[in-house]
Amino acid sequence: MTWFSDETLSFLRDLSNNNSRDWFQENKSRYEAHVKNAAAQFADALNRKLATTYATDVTTRIFRINRDLRFAKDKTPYNTHIHIGFSDGQTGASWMVGLQTDHLVVGFGVFAFERETLDHWRETVAGPQGEILQGLHAQAISDGLRISEPDLKRIPLAWEADHPQGELLRRKGIVWWNDHVPQNEIMGPDAPETIAGELAAMEPLRNWMKLALGPPT
Repeated sequence: MTWFSDETLSFLRDLSNNNSRDWFQENKSRYEAHVKNAAAQFADALNRKLATTYATDVTTRIFRINRDLRFAKDKTPYNTHIHIGFSDGQTGASWMVGLQTDHLVVGFGVFAFERETLDHWRETVAGPQGEILQGLHAQAISDGLRISEPDLKRIPLAWEADHPQGELLRRKGIVWWNDHVPQNEIMGPDAPETIAGELAAMEPLRNWMKLALGPPT
């Protein structure tokens, strides 16, 4: 079994300084052992932990290391991070883990709601459930979490410009992030259990989504 380790970070940092196909091919065995296989091992274990803890179906997505260069000005071919998403069957949201060369971030939420869900979100947060979510946001920020920024500059025209839940109405998605997880927590065989514990801080948002938004459409 291969888990994330200092060798993982060493590879990512070296890749940052040598982001070329030739270098990658020369170091492919390092990538496969310390990134690809380690990510698969970690993701499988965390998937099982989340599925058991929350009694839900969990679908894992490990994002490709190859960058999509079709519309990118930066033509370096590889990502120098590891991003993994765990889709929650009960809410349609995802738990997220991002390992960068210099830090670790975990989160939960939805980057962009589907059209019908976005309409439901707006109707919901415009009412009493929006007030509840505002309170949860305030507590999350007080606890050191970061809330994703609203997508729109203005409130949609269906609602008054000074609506008390205007910040929520300007959103097309919602994600809570924890930027303060020590990087070493993702290392070794205890990492899935440890990271699952860090993701527990996202439970207020998940519980709100289950109650207020219902199952994914």
